[in-house]
Amino acid sequence: MSTTFIVYLAIIAACSLLGGMLPLAANWSNRSLIMPVSFSGGVLLGAAFFDMIPESSVLLGAKIGLPLMTGFLLIFVLEHFLIVHPHPEEAAEHGQAHHIHMGLTAYAGLSVHSLLDGLALSSAYRTPALGAVVTLAIVLHTIPTAFALTSLLLLDRWARGAIVLWMALFALSIPAGALITWLMLVDAGSSIIGAAIALSAGTFLAIATSDLLPQIREHENPRNMPLVFLFAGLFVCWLSSLLAF
Repeated sequence: MSTTFIVYLAIIAACSLLGGMLPLAANWSNRSLIMPVSFSGGVLLGAAFFDMIPESSVLLGAKIGLPLMTGFLLIFVLEHFLIVHPHPEEAAEHGQAHHIHMGLTAYAGLSVHSLLDGLALSSAYRTPALGAVVTLAIVLHTIPTAFALTSLLLLDRWARGAIVLWMALFALSIPAGALITWLMLVDAGSSIIGAAIALSAGTFLAIATSDLLPQIREHENPRNMPLVFLFAGLFVCWLSSLLAF
């Protein structure tokens, strides 16, 4: 395990904790996060299409479809059937009673979500060209995810001290997933590495298309700016893929 990989884990954990602490520092709304969320969606799509899918197709060939679909469906089922999503603005409209006791459910679901991000990092890092761009994608995704989770815990009336403790543990979930899968992939062949990368690419596509991108159409003013940030995220990943090869 290299120093670079450990640095990646530390950066991701620190950014996750930062995102989780922001709601405790001031009153924020979903609207104020739409630009970085849009950029994050672009980076996730770019990482999947420009880097991860091409790399895994070299290793798997025509067999890429199954792990790619599996990763997509894992997140789809998790997002739509198991995770309670925090939406502070909707809570203000419908009252907090709807969210009572939902904080623990969201915490558990998003922690599993983060373990899959850890799989993405450890599998991609075994291909040097993918490590940095996948780390960027995870960082940009985990900040708004941690922000939203803390917002829900506040709505669920968790004590601030408890939120700090549990969000610190949450920040370790991606590094934990990465370390676990790193040990599992130590002696893995190229086909297993390729399948892990393809599965991770599927999770990135699902996160972007079912969770992040739909938020762009929910914010009307200014509607064009989220689209600009989306394409900026795509451009960053496209440029990094050119520099890597």
